[in-house]
Amino acid sequence: MNKIKKKNIKEVCNEIDLIIAGKDNQIDYKYIFLHLDDVLTKKISYSEIVLICETIIKIAKTKNRIIRHLEKDFWSFINKILFQIILIQGLDTSENEELLPNTDYDNTNKRILSRLIGLVQEVIELKDDNSKGSDLRRAGSLELLAEMINYYHIPVAKKMFVNSIVSKNRNEQYQALQGLENYYDVSEDEIEDDLVKILNAIRRETDDRTVASMCLQIQINAGIIDEMIAICEIDDWKDEHYD
Repeated sequence: MNKIKKKNIKEVCNEIDLIIAGKDNQIDYKYIFLHLDDVLTKKISYSEIVLICETIIKIAKTKNRIIRHLEKDFWSFINKILFQIILIQGLDTSENEELLPNTDYDNTNKRILSRLIGLVQEVIELKDDNSKGSDLRRAGSLELLAEMINYYHIPVAKKMFVNSIVSKNRNEQYQALQGLENYYDVSEDEIEDDLVKILNAIRRETDDRTVASMCLQIQINAGIIDEMIAICEIDDWKDEHYD
C-alpha cells in the first residue's frame, strides 16, 4: 500500500475548490481528514487560518454532495484549533481579557482566535434552512465559541447563545445551552428575567433530560437557584415526562 503524502492547508483548500468546481476526478477526498489532523501537529499561521475560514464559508454555500460529506471533518478540525494553540503554540491570557472578532491583534495566536470568532459570526449569519448541514455548522460554531469563553471575554458570545437556545436544530440548541452554562460559570453578569422564562419554557417542553438539566445548571451558575432546587425541579420534570 502506498504511503499517503500529507497535504498542507493550502493544498487541502485547493482540493475543496476543485471539488466545488466539479474537477475532482483525481482527488482521493476520503483522506482529507487525515491531512487536517496532520496540520494540528504543527504550528499554524494566521494566513492559514484565514484560508481555512474562507474555505469553510465556501463549503457552507455549496450543495455539492461530496462537500456535505466532508464538512464535518472541517468542523472537527476547527474545534481542535484552540487546544492545538494551547498545547503547541501557547496561550497566554490575562483575567477578563477581551477578544473581538476579525481584529488585528499584535499577538499572532490571539489574532488567529479573533479570526475564528469572525468565522462563527459569518456562519451564524448565514440563512438557516433547518438542514443537517446547517445544524452541523451552526452547532460547530457555537461549540467553538462556548469553549473560547473559558479563556476570553467575548462580548458577542452571549447574544449568539441566547438567540440559538430556541433553535429547532437539536445540536445547535444543545451547544447554545452549553455556551450559556459556561458563560454564567465565568461571568458575574446577572441573568435577565426574560432569559430565565425562556430556559424554564425549554425545560418544561423538552423530552431530553440533558437539555432540561442544562437549563437548570445555567440558573445555578447564575446564582438564582441552588442544587437542591434544581434536583426538585428535575424530579418534577421526570414525573411529567416519564410516566
